[in-house]
Amino acid sequence: MTTEQSQPQQKQPLWKRLLPAVLGLGIVIILFGWVLPQFIDYDAVFRSIGAISYFEWIILILVAAIRFVPEGWIYIAAQPGLSTRQGTQLFVVAETLSNVPPGGLDLISRFEMTRSRGFSAASSTSATIASWVFSALSKLVLPIFAVLFLSTSSIRDDDLDALALLGLIIVVVGTVAVVLILRSPKLATWTGYLVGKIVGLVAGLFRGVVHTDFGELVHEFRSQAAAILRKRTHLGVASGLAARASAFIVLLLAVRFVGIPASEVDWTVVFAAFVIVMAISVIPIFNLPGITEIILISTLSRYAGDTYADQIAAAVFVCRTLTWLLPIPIGGFAFTRWRDSMRTSDSRESLDASNQSQDDET
Repeated sequence: MTTEQSQPQQKQPLWKRLLPAVLGLGIVIILFGWVLPQFIDYDAVFRSIGAISYFEWIILILVAAIRFVPEGWIYIAAQPGLSTRQGTQLFVVAETLSNVPPGGLDLISRFEMTRSRGFSAASSTSATIASWVFSALSKLVLPIFAVLFLSTSSIRDDDLDALALLGLIIVVVGTVAVVLILRSPKLATWTGYLVGKIVGLVAGLFRGVVHTDFGELVHEFRSQAAAILRKRTHLGVASGLAARASAFIVLLLAVRFVGIPASEVDWTVVFAAFVIVMAISVIPIFNLPGITEIILISTLSRYAGDTYADQIAAAVFVCRTLTWLLPIPIGGFAFTRWRDSMRTSDSRESLDASNQSQDDET
């Protein structure tokens, strides 16, 4: 046994484990308690939400629920053999755990739940990373559509055009990087090493980790997942785009249902704001509640003016409730059910093994 193996792993101090959650909660309180009230009136916002009819709520909830299916298809594309129900379960559980600081629990849950379906560790690892790649790519290709829609619309805005083009550049750079990593073992190892240094420095703020070498991990992923990415990327990205389309429709319907006419905020402006949020959501910190709301409200209010600021905020809150908040309790319930089923399965296997041992002794 080596010296490193013989030394017990030191438990992180409680304050370090709680720090990410406390910081995140503090940011949310500042954004919703101080920043947003500078631009909106919460009383007027809730009145606008209350003006949405029951029939309109039913439409919004149905469209938001439909999104769960293509989100599940992303996991099916990454791991052939999963059912639609299993893929949807993976989505809601991962969506729930991705909001638990300091992060990373969603990836662990994807791996463990995929393995529990009878897939090997190597296959589950590749599927876990591939599902993340498919989801990220489906968000990053959206600027392509934004550029196309803005170029054919009557709206001319240099800032929106610049943001759309910037997103397009990110897509090109990201795609080239993925292709090079898949083609070159050396580049895969070097990229993993570089990413490991960056991740290690950031993680060191919370976990005391100074350096982590991801070179071998990325190299292993390349050898295991290259076939999946080559053969099933189009399915995974198409599924992701279908899910993004559903989320966009929820936002657009919410904008119309709170009383904002197309003459004030065209659908292409709503789409451009949605694209900005989707593109930056690839970076986990920007998924924090409050940041998305501020970006959407500020972008849409720029075109509608201060007259519709509260209605825009109402539409954004409705959309975020249905597309971000709704999956969390559903995912929590699904995760609890899965965990209980795994415990029952383990207990049954232990009992069967014990009975078998007794029979052998007899």
